[in-house]
Amino acid sequence: MRISIIVPTYNRNEMLRRTLANIIAFEHQYHELIVVDQTKEHDPATSRFLDALITDGKIKYVFVDFPNLPNARNVGIKKASGDIVLFLDDDVEIGETFIPAHSSGFLEPDVGCVTGKVTIHNTNKRGNKVLGNGVSLKRFLKSVLFFFLRSRSSYVGRLGILSDFSGNKKLPADSCIGCNMSFRKEVFTACGPFDLNYSGSAVREDTDMSVRVRRGGYNIIYIPEAGLVHYMDNSGGTRTAKTETYWRTIFKNQCYFYLKNFHYSFFSIMFIQLFDLVRCRKSGCGVISLFNQSYAEALRLCQCNSGEK
Repeated sequence: MRISIIVPTYNRNEMLRRTLANIIAFEHQYHELIVVDQTKEHDPATSRFLDALITDGKIKYVFVDFPNLPNARNVGIKKASGDIVLFLDDDVEIGETFIPAHSSGFLEPDVGCVTGKVTIHNTNKRGNKVLGNGVSLKRFLKSVLFFFLRSRSSYVGRLGILSDFSGNKKLPADSCIGCNMSFRKEVFTACGPFDLNYSGSAVREDTDMSVRVRRGGYNIIYIPEAGLVHYMDNSGGTRTAKTETYWRTIFKNQCYFYLKNFHYSFFSIMFIQLFDLVRCRKSGCGVISLFNQSYAEALRLCQCNSGEK
């Protein structure tokens, strides 16, 4: 099976160069490397680096003047000629077993998506804490849940806030993780493309796709050998400082996911996001006002989706 690697990037320079050089070191293991660039202007060193890769035929380069991660993924899918599309963030590092492990997952005919172990760095940096699991209560809830569900690699389901991509066993999974996920290309014909309504850091766009993949009759599998390091670099990307815009986007994406896929009530969604609401309050933002605005926007998006149908 031919593997097309797709790397969406936005406002990254040094880390992007590092990531692409790391991937290209394993070019004998994949069919093509597609860079979907949403950056209006790189620094001179990165521009020269990308130009050289294009000239040498190391990458397929696509520029998109519309910074939206799901859209960048969809553009990459259209450009891909492989049987499998493998998505990587622009601030990761892979190893020798990574690509072969992803490929091995698709030897099982019912598997539509493969995901793998993620070792996360820099969770304590500004703008990243929302992605971490540092709260003691949250760690406790996760440990209890995984004790009862230890036969699974991850549990997203209807809670959504409790997931784990650090296990050492190959197991069925409920969801993939955006920085490390691959799909049969046919999945996007059967289940549709990534949803452009997830904006900013696009929190839940990977979970949304996972729900549709499983409802479409495909399985998701977690393979620890398909593991990478995710640096969560703050010099670019979409994990900006915790402004009101940042939090409003986080809450909107979360509300949209639960309304769209499970039709949860306002208070149920608010409860699910309790940990993020606490973090938002600590950052000095008006939590209730922000959440109300986010919920209203998500509800409007869902109503628009229903109208289109």
